[in-house]
Amino acid sequence: MRTDDKNALVVGFVTSAVGLFFVGLSIWGSGEGFNAPRWVIAAAGGVFFLAGLSIFGQRYRFFNGFVVALMVTLFGLAVTWVSFGPGEREFTSTVSVPFLSFSRSSSELTGRICFAPGAILLDGMALYLWFRLFKDWLLRDLHEGG
Repeated sequence: MRTDDKNALVVGFVTSAVGLFFVGLSIWGSGEGFNAPRWVIAAAGGVFFLAGLSIFGQRYRFFNGFVVALMVTLFGLAVTWVSFGPGEREFTSTVSVPFLSFSRSSSELTGRICFAPGAILLDGMALYLWFRLFKDWLLRDLHEGG
């Protein structure tokens, strides 16, 4: 095994472990200090877990397609909740230039509007990936004769 392959596996393992930590925290954590519902934290942890897992499944096209579609779906769900979900949000605006940074609080509406394009894009990408995965699965099944 090449050194690059070993490094990729280590990165994949660490990334997956961090993701599992946050999924576990969302399930068994006390919930104190959570600024989002538990499912949003679990979805964010799931994104990291699946990102690490995708490194292990690169040679398996259908498996990797499934993992990537699920990862984009979870990411889209979390961002969609930030933009369109119920409840109050707190946002901060920061402007940074070399050696200087300005930060101030931002309105809830401004923050939600900033997250909306990303949410819509991610949700659209997720739909496309699931459609493509289903189509590939269906065509593969038809070509194999059943």
